[in-house]
Formats: sequence, structure tokens, C-alpha cells
Amino acid sequence: MKFEDKIQQFMVQLDQEELEQGTKDKYKKNIIAYIDMFKIQDIEEITKDNLIKYKSYLEANYKPATINNKLIIINKFLKFVDLQKYTLKLIRVQRKTNLENAMSNVDYERVIRFAKRLNKNKMLLIIRTLAETGIRIEELKYITVEAVKKGTEQVYNKKKIRTIIINKALCKNLKKYCKEKGITKGIIFHGRNKDKALSKSYIWQELQYISGQARVNKKKAHAHSMRHLFAKEYLKQNNNDIFTLADLLGHTSLETVKIYAKRSLAEQRKSLVNMYK
Repeated sequence: MKFEDKIQQFMVQLDQEELEQGTKDKYKKNIIAYIDMFKIQDIEEITKDNLIKYKSYLEANYKPATINNKLIIINKFLKFVDLQKYTLKLIRVQRKTNLENAMSNVDYERVIRFAKRLNKNKMLLIIRTLAETGIRIEELKYITVEAVKKGTEQVYNKKKIRTIIINKALCKNLKKYCKEKGITKGIIFHGRNKDKALSKSYIWQELQYISGQARVNKKKAHAHSMRHLFAKEYLKQNNNDIFTLADLLGHTSLETVKIYAKRSLAEQRKSLVNMYK
């Protein structure tokens, strides 16, 4: 059977798995990259030899995490076409035990302070919302006028539903912002299309600019860094309650949450220095 037909069938299966469009596009792109590299036209032309060569190419051009993502996609496709015997081994990656590119409280306060100084009120509230609710950037669409009135909202993401809590102080500031901007319903942080939240690229660019002005390492200036900050602060204030944190973040695995309980490399060094003073 021709590759094009099998890919189409594979995409139908991904539809049935209810994967997001961006994920499905990534699967298709990676499979086609492998096909194009060896000019494969039929399933029979898939061999262990060209798969190993493809893996070698990835190892020479990508970081381990990216390589494994691409191999997982290829392996899933190989299983779909009944070629499990050709699946490739993933690269062993040592699990990181710290969050070097997560903002500290000091970084966060500087960014907040400079957002005010630069009159970036919208970004100030976006940063606060991300850091005080622990939501992912794509979940900003759930921060609506209606949600702020309730103080809670149900979020559906990654095939899971969870409840997020918007604290009273943040609610008060969001209500004030809505009143000033004449926002009476729907998504608060919307773009030109009021039914869609601001783009990730816009928020990233604004964060980069504000962090640059605040002299905060730009590697830490990303939306997910606020989620890391929320997690670490929650554990600090709630006796390392990883079970509740897992619910708040929407994580099924506690192992994923445990990383937030670990100290950063800088914190580890500081604690060792203090031991021998």
C-alpha cells in the first residue's frame, strides 16, 4: 500500500484519539520528513537500515528531548502499519531535578514592577493571572468575565477537566480592568477577535521586552515559568502538598509534580555554602 494512503488512515486514527490539531500536524510533518529523506513510496520500502540512518540524522541535528519526540511519533506509526519489529530505541535522558529557567520570587516582583512602570497594564494582569492560578498559556481563554464573577472556572485541556481558582485580590483587579476597557462578557485577554485569547507569540514578545527592561534573564521570561512559580509557591505555603497541587495543575502523575519540590541548582549550592559557614 502506498504511503499516502497509510498516512491518511493514520490521521483518521489520531482524530479518533481526539488529539489536538497542532499535535496531529506535528505527527504528519515528522512522518513525511522520514519519507522524504529516503524517497519512500510504499510501506514495503521501510527498513530497519533506513530507520537507523534516520535516527543517526536526528542525533546529529537535534537535542535528546526533540529526538525522542520524533522517535515516539515514528514508532507509533510503525506499530500502526504492523511493523513493530522495526521500532527504534529512545535515547536515555537523565531526568532533570531542578528548574533552572523558572522565575524566582525576586525575578517575578521585578517583572511586575517594571510592567507597572512601563504602563503595560494588560500584560501585568496576564502575568499575575498565570502566576496566581497556575494555568497554561493556552488556558487564558478560560479567564472570562463570567469566571471572574464566580471566582472559579472549569478548564478542559489534555483530555482532563479541572477547576481553577481565581483569588479575591486578582478578581478585584480583573473586574476593574474589565470596567475600564468596557469588557462585559467573554474572554478578558482577547485579541482583535474577541472570541480568541491573545496569541502566544504576542505574550512571549511582551514578556521578553518587559523582562529585558527589568534586567531579568530572558530565558526565564516565558509563560510556563509563571506556572512553575505558582507550583513552587503553592508547595511552600502548603507543606509540600503535592496531591492537591497535582489536581490544581491538571497532572495525573505525581512524579511530574514532585519536580517542583526540588531545589534549583543555585538553591542547592547556597544551602551547601551555609552548611560550612
